[in-house]
Amino acid sequence: MDIKAKDKIRGIVYAYTNEKRYDLVHELSIDHIRLNIPFPWKDKVNGQVSDRWLRVKSDFEEAVNAGLKVMPSTPTILGYKEEICGRYGTDEFYNNVRRSTEFMARDLGELAAPLWQCMNELDIPTFSGSVPLDICAEACRQSALGILDVNPKAVCGTNFASWREESRRVGEMLFSGDHPFGYVGNDQYFGSWQGGSIDDWPDVLDSIWDAFGLPILVNEWGYSSRGKTLTHEQLMNLEGNTENLEPVCFHKAWGNEMPGGHNEEVQADYIKRGLEIFASHPRVLGNFIFCFSDAHTCWHCGKPDCPAECYWGICDVNCNPKPAFYAAKEAIRRLYF
Repeated sequence: MDIKAKDKIRGIVYAYTNEKRYDLVHELSIDHIRLNIPFPWKDKVNGQVSDRWLRVKSDFEEAVNAGLKVMPSTPTILGYKEEICGRYGTDEFYNNVRRSTEFMARDLGELAAPLWQCMNELDIPTFSGSVPLDICAEACRQSALGILDVNPKAVCGTNFASWREESRRVGEMLFSGDHPFGYVGNDQYFGSWQGGSIDDWPDVLDSIWDAFGLPILVNEWGYSSRGKTLTHEQLMNLEGNTENLEPVCFHKAWGNEMPGGHNEEVQADYIKRGLEIFASHPRVLGNFIFCFSDAHTCWHCGKPDCPAECYWGICDVNCNPKPAFYAAKEAIRRLYF
């Protein structure tokens, strides 16, 4: 397998803003955006669709009418409530997960790109809670099967939160036997949520390919453009953290950084280098930059001006381009056409 740069998916996670600045997405020469989709019904499987589902479907319509392809990201396992879908791990639960994604695929129809992300980072408790990994993996498989029941040409996959032993174990559950997946996804936040450098990506990609032999989609990657940096010991010192916040939220600081720290100039160089790596790696199906715009508040702690989630955008909260926007624009046009 040797995927040429011109054939790769050029994507961005369109998050944190209600503004539809798809003109700026086109300016980047991006062809895909990722949108999260919710559990579709109010209180029972095949019941009345929720207002939230209708709003998200409208978002799909607007994006497609603007000339973009939309990769749906289906709910995490925690989005399938036991009081609606049945107890986790039962046949009833798995059947209802499959029926749910079958409905999603049928109702979205051609609004959904052939590419689907099934659940999100199920290898970490942030998105799987206390649900055992084997149940998460089987639910993810069933979610892909529901989509394929409607659209056999869909390309389904899921994304690991990083690449470590838990990720490999989940992958061995997901990709065994006659599995329904067309790609394996991976997220990495070198220099922010984890140590290392953007230049660590090639080794990760090679290792994932060696493990599963599937095309690799980089579902999320990016660099926070603000936040001071503390030592790891300082960051993990939670004394006085009565709110039990994420350490980054508590200290308003990172425990990792690229040389130069967390600022817009380093973010721009990071984005440029990542796009170079993904363009040249033959196993990469494509990538989705995280993300389009900064956030007003952090979804972990709910507070403004928190580096944990507020400064990932290549545009600011008002959708004004940051240096990373122009770095991405130049790199995509230079490398992918």
